[in-house]
Amino acid sequence: MCVSTASQCDHSAANILSRLSIFWTIIRPSAFTDGELAGQYQHGFAATDKTTQLKISRADVADFMLKQFFENTYLHQSPGISY
Repeated sequence: MCVSTASQCDHSAANILSRLSIFWTIIRPSAFTDGELAGQYQHGFAATDKTTQLKISRADVADFMLKQFFENTYLHQSPGISY
């Protein structure tokens, strides 16, 4: 159980998942918006990437999540997602 900051909880969860024999992907979206599905977003970028807008619609996060069920691009990884 995580009782510290959200970031620390995310890293703790990733550490636990990495030791298990299961399929997992932790998606790290930037700030949510209520916009419509655009289908054009960046994912898997470096934390130092300054080209992202640090926001994304909930619809695009859902789109990315659904795609990850059928692709293994980020299997056992924690990609960021943003415009």
